[in-house]
Amino acid sequence: MESEFYQRVRDIVDDRIHGSTRIALNLLTFLSEKLIYLEIPQVRKVLNEVLRIVKKRSSIILPANLVYILGEAIDLSTSRGIKPDIRRITELLLSSYNQKIRKAVENAVDVLRGCRRIFTLSYSSQVINTLKKMLGVEVSVIAGWPILDGVKALRELTSHGVKMRIYPDSSIYEVVSSSEAALLGCDAVLLDGSAVNRSGSKVAALICYEKSIPVYVICDSVKLDLQSIWKPETWSYEFEGIEMSFQVFEKVEPSLISRYISEIGQDTPRDFVEKALREIRDYPYKLIL
Repeated sequence: MESEFYQRVRDIVDDRIHGSTRIALNLLTFLSEKLIYLEIPQVRKVLNEVLRIVKKRSSIILPANLVYILGEAIDLSTSRGIKPDIRRITELLLSSYNQKIRKAVENAVDVLRGCRRIFTLSYSSQVINTLKKMLGVEVSVIAGWPILDGVKALRELTSHGVKMRIYPDSSIYEVVSSSEAALLGCDAVLLDGSAVNRSGSKVAALICYEKSIPVYVICDSVKLDLQSIWKPETWSYEFEGIEMSFQVFEKVEPSLISRYISEIGQDTPRDFVEKALREIRDYPYKLIL
């Protein structure tokens, strides 16, 4: 049973279809269903092992942060002589994190209101949920070969009535330079304020910089790389008998980012890092109040 549990954790974290937000929510949901049947010492032991597994995929930060926060909340309760209510803590963490995501989307809609042409890249659940609420805009995306996550975004947004245009990857200069704003997702925020997102993000941001087009990164405070564990991740694909490898995520330096949009509000990279640090450190206390 134990090996099946940890294998399920690995399967959730190694998901190459969904983004970091969906992976983290799937992991948190799984843990909330399983941990309630364990005694506190066993819960802490399990979380330590889950954190070790999650950290192996160090290109995405959110799952590791949520497991860390959950463990800190349990330790905080214990240190105060209170028996942790695992069901309540896990359910509160899951619901409160969902609230952060919803608030980030609401803030992004407010910031982008009035834009007529928005560029995005790849498939980000927070970006998708934002653009679904902006039916008056035209959204452009590149295909994202070989993953074709841009095609996935096109299909989902089109099905919700969003006006879409898709371009080949080689036309990224054309599509970005004809947009009024770029909205990028985010798999991690580094302590220097850099955003980590799908490869191609830096090229898009450089084009925006040249053309004085704002670059907005939508995320939430829990994506900050508090433990400094981020590392690049390489994927391999075979096409017509030719194998190719590439880094699927890349850094976008803070100088190329106009604003982070999160549940906190809209902030410069430096301000976002400072605020996110406080949010994460305070999070365990909020879960046991």
